[in-house]
This record gives sequence, structure tokens and C-alpha cells, in this order.
Amino acid sequence: MKRLLAMLVLFAIAATSHAADRLRIGHDAWIGYAAAMVARDKGLFHKEGLEVKTIAFAGPGDTLPPLVSGHLDVAFTTLFNLALMAARGNEDLVAIYLLDTSSGADAVVAAKGIETPAQLRGRKIAVTLDEVNHMLLLAALERGGVKPGEAQLVNFNAEDAGAALLAGKVDAAVTWEPWVTRAKGAGGKVVFSSADTPNLILDAVVVRKDVLASKGVQLAQLLRGIDAGHAFLAAKPKESHAALAKWLKVTPAEVAGMLAGDKVYGLADNRALFGAPDKPGPAYDSMRRVAGFIASRGLGARPVKPEGLLVPALVGR
Repeated sequence: MKRLLAMLVLFAIAATSHAADRLRIGHDAWIGYAAAMVARDKGLFHKEGLEVKTIAFAGPGDTLPPLVSGHLDVAFTTLFNLALMAARGNEDLVAIYLLDTSSGADAVVAAKGIETPAQLRGRKIAVTLDEVNHMLLLAALERGGVKPGEAQLVNFNAEDAGAALLAGKVDAAVTWEPWVTRAKGAGGKVVFSSADTPNLILDAVVVRKDVLASKGVQLAQLLRGIDAGHAFLAAKPKESHAALAKWLKVTPAEVAGMLAGDKVYGLADNRALFGAPDKPGPAYDSMRRVAGFIASRGLGARPVKPEGLLVPALVGR
């Protein structure tokens, strides 16, 4: 079934591959893409003179193979996935815009009686090994003075980790919404979250270098459209939440809750995050942290250079 779905997705991509003035964008269902999806659903890309085709994938890493192969022009994914591709030898991809950062939507949630990161010592913790939530757990353990080897890590995806905590199978879990809220409702305690480590988990607009060179005008229109979506989201939250609820198949109230744990960025934010040539902004520090994690886990053989992966040339246009 998964193979059939993959073939259908690729067929849908191929069917739209010849529209020269259209950007084909791959994405998964993540609240951090709210500004882009509001822009799509409210016609804000059209106001910039741009046509987009959005194509859904199961996860942020799934968008990158079709981007590399040329079946997509743009992918929404994490800086972690971008850096991982570079570490494994693909240096043709760059991030041109930062969409959002998790700011509480990802968390280390513990069972009742565990109140601080220090109390994770000796505990059984569900976490997706070698992924961004593993990075979050290491930050939590460091905050509590706990060495990674002093906790028992078991490999679960984020949803299953939350379910395992609720079922009493583990002492703590690294998970995301809505499992964070569910765990808290069952008496769990957030002992550390992405709000405690700003910009650790960043999502970006990622393109191939040749697309950046050949479609710079359209990409600049895309970024202005996303910025317009960011402004619309702030000015008309109820209307925006209703549109996002249809996309995510949740209620507007749930959208509001999701956004409370995530910071969506506009162009002004990007200028601050990228900084200036003589004074790089915090995005480069975030990429260095990601690169350090990838190297420490032996996930790729090549060194990752943040300056080569973050290209802010269009955020000022």
C-alpha cells in the first residue's frame, strides 16, 4: 500500500511538471507551515503573480528525494533533514527562508512524580533516535546534568512515544502535539520543551541550487506570498484558523492550541535570523548545533558547513 501511494504521489507530481511558471511545493501536515497555507488558501500567491502546486507527503524528510530528482521545485522541511542530506554527500540543496520554529510543541513529557530534567536519570525514555526529538532530549538531559548513558533510551516515533507514556510503558517520552496535551491531561509533566531551547527545531523553504539560479523571481514571489500569509494570520486569526483547520483536519480551537506552541516567521523575522554578512544571525548557530549532533551520532561522513546551506539572498527582495 505504501508503495502504491508513493507511485500515486509521483504521478501527481509528474502531471504538473511542465508548468514553467508554477512552483511545485512538497510539504507535510505541520502547523509551522501555517503562513504558507494561509497564503495558498487566501489567494495571496496569486496576488504576487505566482501559481503554486502543493503536494502532501507523510513527513518532512519525504519531500527531499523528489526535490533532488527534480519532481519538486521547493520542499518544506527541517534544517536537520537538510543538514543530514549534506552530511551524506548531497550538497545541492539550500535553505532560503525559515518558516517557523517549534516553541513548546515538541516536549519531553514525564510521568507523574518526575518534575525536572535531573530526575530523568535512570528512567526509561521513549524517543526517536537520531532525529530532531533526540536532539531535544539531549538538551534536556544536559540541562539536568544527566549523561545520555545514564538514561535508558528506547526507540519510538513521536506519536508512539506519547502513546507509550500514556500506557505506562515508559517513564518519559519525547513527543509533540497533540500528544503533549494528552499526556498533560493524564497527569504528565512537561519537564523540558522546545521553548527552553530557542530555534533548535527550525523548518525552512529548501530548494536546489539550480532552481534558485533559474527561478529566483518566482521564489522571491513565493517568499513575499508567505510573508503576506504571516501578516494575514496575525490580522485575521479566526479566518486563518478556520482555513488551517480544514487543511489539518482538526478544529479551529485545536489550530489555536497548535500555534501557541510554534512560532511562525515572516520576512522581518528572517532578516533577523539570518543576520548580516559581517554579523550572522542565530540561524547559523542553530545549524551548527544540528551539524554537531549529526557528527556526534555518525549519521554522515561529510562535515556540514552552515554558511553553505543557508542562503538569505531572497529575504530582502
